[in-house]
Amino acid sequence: MALISIILGLLLDRRWKGLAQLRQFAWFSQISAFVLGKTDKHIHNPTARYLAVLAIPVLGTLFLQDMIAEWSAPLAFLFAFIVFLYCLGTLEIEQQLEDIIESLKNNDSDAAKTLAQDISNEQSIDNDNLIDTTIQSSMNIIIERLFGVIFWFAVLGPVGALIYRLSQQLLLNYSNDPVFAKTAERMLCLLNWLPERFLAMGFAITGHFEGALASFHENKDTDRTQQYLLIDICHGSLEGNDREDKAAYLTAFRGLLLRSLIVWLTCIALLTLLGWH
Repeated sequence: MALISIILGLLLDRRWKGLAQLRQFAWFSQISAFVLGKTDKHIHNPTARYLAVLAIPVLGTLFLQDMIAEWSAPLAFLFAFIVFLYCLGTLEIEQQLEDIIESLKNNDSDAAKTLAQDISNEQSIDNDNLIDTTIQSSMNIIIERLFGVIFWFAVLGPVGALIYRLSQQLLLNYSNDPVFAKTAERMLCLLNWLPERFLAMGFAITGHFEGALASFHENKDTDRTQQYLLIDICHGSLEGNDREDKAAYLTAFRGLLLRSLIVWLTCIALLTLLGWH
């Protein structure tokens, strides 16, 4: 069921351009503001307050999921599919990456830099850091909007996808609160830890395995481990591609992401055959 929901969700997101407008989280902003306001004087631990905010939507989703499952299996599948589709981030990054590649093919480096700035929020991008900035920004976006949601949906079902998406919303909504934002960022890093490692495995399997393995060994004990290890493994998996040909290198990167997604879906299919979910 998880595999079918994921495939249908990805197809529908590609076809239905207005879907992003339906992914509104104003209700969660109201719930989080209410809970944080009520717990401000009584709970001082930011992690406890963070969990208290998530408790209402998560417990509500669990209750609905169990209640619907008792009524009808098809309705339970529909509920899971709707939650996954709601939590899935918009995937316009795919088109943005394609636009950058096309600009580079047309030797329009200025347009490529402008497009790269749109996805990275970097103020200054030049020819030297265009590739690194584009790949790093694209990677962050696609993990948060796609791979992270898929991973936790496959592991925990609708509740997993909802926890992951709402954790991002908390970080976005309270970025100006240094204490709570730090907690939300730490919790999101924990949620990203496993998806990033499995994505690194996907890169190694579908790309240049020896290059990926070498990048892992070179950087596993450095300060780059937590934030940049996945990026290093990505570049290692792209070994053999000419970085000077930026369009070709980004095309290879896009292909690496697609092949890794196929590997993930294949693994989920195998787990489904073995009785997972």
